[in-house]
Amino acid sequence: MKSRIVFGVSLIFLFLGCTNPTTPEFDIKNGLMSVEAFVSNFEKSSYAKIYRLNEFNAGLNSYVNVFEEKAEVRFINSSTNEEVVLVEDVENEIYLPPLDFVALEGDTWQLYVRLQNGTEYTSTPETMSNVVPIVNSTVAYDKELEFVASEGKFVPGHQITVNVTDPSIKGNYYYWTYRTFEKNTICVFCPEYNFFREGMCVEYTDPERAQNVPPYFTYFCESDCWQIRYNNRVNILADEFINGSTFELPVANLLLYNKSKILIELQQYSISASAYKYFSVLKDIVDDSNGLNAPPPAALLGNIINPNDEEEVVLGRFTVAAASLNRILLSRDGIEENELEPSIIPLPESAPIPEERRVYEAPCYEESRYLTYTEPEGWN
Repeated sequence: MKSRIVFGVSLIFLFLGCTNPTTPEFDIKNGLMSVEAFVSNFEKSSYAKIYRLNEFNAGLNSYVNVFEEKAEVRFINSSTNEEVVLVEDVENEIYLPPLDFVALEGDTWQLYVRLQNGTEYTSTPETMSNVVPIVNSTVAYDKELEFVASEGKFVPGHQITVNVTDPSIKGNYYYWTYRTFEKNTICVFCPEYNFFREGMCVEYTDPERAQNVPPYFTYFCESDCWQIRYNNRVNILADEFINGSTFELPVANLLLYNKSKILIELQQYSISASAYKYFSVLKDIVDDSNGLNAPPPAALLGNIINPNDEEEVVLGRFTVAAASLNRILLSRDGIEENELEPSIIPLPESAPIPEERRVYEAPCYEESRYLTYTEPEGWN
């Protein structure tokens, strides 16, 4: 079954593009395509997402998108004619290149998409800019870091501040994001009277004992395993008033979802002027719409077209951007405030499953964009 994502949210995950943003004068209609893609200079950061605008949900006051499966998606290097084929990840609704794929500064890339019905989409070429390094970064804890509407209050967390020396040449534009690594203790959670067998959660079917089965079972990781999470906030800066100087700037808020040890991989992207203009418009839309789940007042056109139908409106952006990295290992011991996502209480297999048939551990599964069994650099 194809899952659905609120249209307003999916726009936030658009990275950046090279053409100037436009706010078209038309009504958002069913069937519009949204193609998001990003190429970066470090592993597990490049991707493509392809959705079709399906219908308006009155309850959510938003359009919803349906993920386009079985598309042919490629990154094409205009500098070397290299073609990188992306593989579909249906569960996470994303297309991914090989895990070790990285782009190089100065290379020019283009996106090609061919849907299952034969419709094609291409982007304008994008060239990767030179990296501007982060001098250093600091983290400060705040008991009331940010107001969260779903909680109805200010919640605790850590604010990340960067120190950067801007090059003397005018026209530098920055975008900040991050991803985090947290070590999993529990690798599989089987809810609703299910238990873990042969790589999946299956229903416990013994009718004589079913009423005594606990509401869920948990399975400890049989090896080291880290969960990878990605930020979706908009943090940008132009060097119009700071050209050539060293500046400090808060660039990310890390809310206290839990209190376990965490590795933050802060990413500072160098982007083009046109990408900055587009992202500025997107940020204004998000801020004016009172949050991530609010519908945008109008669609933003990017740099992706249907080469066989110039009249088709295509939402989304293809961006090529280079990042400098700064890793921060954060211990959250001693924090008294409540975490936003309380940890799952371990509940290993027990009666009525006979002891000789019980399973207590599960694998970390394969290396992916969201999971790794390889210790991330900077963990210790």
